[in-house]
Amino acid sequence: MRAAAALAALAAFAVLGACAPQATGTPPASPAASRSPAATRAPMTAPPVTFHGERVGSHYVYATKQNGTQKVYVLRADSVNAVYEGVSTGRSNFVNPHVVMYGRAGKRLTADAPAGSVVEKDKTVVMRGGVHARSEDGMRLACDTLRYDDETQKVHGVGHVVVTFPQGERLAGQTLDWSLRDGHISVTGGR
Repeated sequence: MRAAAALAALAAFAVLGACAPQATGTPPASPAASRSPAATRAPMTAPPVTFHGERVGSHYVYATKQNGTQKVYVLRADSVNAVYEGVSTGRSNFVNPHVVMYGRAGKRLTADAPAGSVVEKDKTVVMRGGVHARSEDGMRLACDTLRYDDETQKVHGVGHVVVTFPQGERLAGQTLDWSLRDGHISVTGGR
C-alpha cells in the first residue's frame, strides 16, 4: 500500500523533474548555430515511468482521487500496473478493483469487478469483466462494463444492465446512465 503510493510519488517527481528546464549557464545559441544539424534534432523527452504494485496479505494497493477536500473515489485492488509519460498522462490497470465513488450530494456508489483502469487525462475509472455495484440506500447494479466520469460525476454502464431497487422493482437493458449528483437513473435498450 505505502510502496505503491511511494512509487506513484516517485514517478510523478521523475516526470516533473525530467520536464523542468535545466540551467546551464551557456548563452543562447547564435542564429547560425541554430541551423546546424545538431540543432534540428527533436528535443529529448523523458522515458515513460512504469511501476507495479501487489497486494501483500491484507495490505491492498490503494489509489485515492480528491478535488480539494472532496473525495472523488477510493480504489482498492490486488495489483496495479501503471505507466506515466508526463503530466496528466497516467494510465493504471488494476486487478480486482473495489471502488467507492463519492457524489457531491452525498450519493455514494461502491463497485467491484475483475479488472479496471484509471485514465488521468480523461478523469475516468473503467471497470470490466462483470461489474457489481450498490448504493448506500440499497440499490444494486450489475453490468458488463462500468465507466465513472469524474468531471460529470456520472456512471455509464454497458451490457446486460440490471438495476434492482430496495423495494424489489427491477430495470433491465443494455445501457445505464446514473448521475451521482442528483441520483437520476436512465436504463435503455430494455429486454
